[in-house]
Amino acid sequence: MPIAEPDLDITSDQSLWAQIGESTGIDPLLLYSIALVESKGLNSRGEVTPTPWLFRVNDHVVRGDRHEVQLAMAAATQFGAAVKDVGIMQVYYPVHRNTVRDPLVLLNPRTNITVAAKILRDGMKQTRDPVLGVGYYHSHTPALARNYGTLVLSVYERLKAIYRRAADEKIAEG
Repeated sequence: MPIAEPDLDITSDQSLWAQIGESTGIDPLLLYSIALVESKGLNSRGEVTPTPWLFRVNDHVVRGDRHEVQLAMAAATQFGAAVKDVGIMQVYYPVHRNTVRDPLVLLNPRTNITVAAKILRDGMKQTRDPVLGVGYYHSHTPALARNYGTLVLSVYERLKAIYRRAADEKIAEG
């Protein structure tokens, strides 16, 4: 029996973004914004969306469908290759290997987004500066964190404007 693809449609109230956002207290659009920055690609409809089926090993990005990426990661780990950024949120496995022992588990979008939400929440608790708080998801080097946080928050603000406008139009029609 094939495994169902996860609901990653940001407009869906039942999406992983909505579920994990609700359970962690993080705006689903902020999580989605990080995913767009980390793993954007074109989907089958030609839309830019985050993709869960990728990882970085030995400074090479492996991308494909679920099965191809899982096989490639299994082979990489079996041969002791250095698996780095994994999945839709590009969780940096060498730092978070105590949270998830097997990098293959991070290919599961629910696990990946949940781990990423914890990383983001922890970073945001370390400072009152929202740009640095978001930036700490990527790096604790202040300049790198500030650049990353600025990028993610600009994507977040654009998404909020788009989805707010769509919600307002839906209310006006209804």
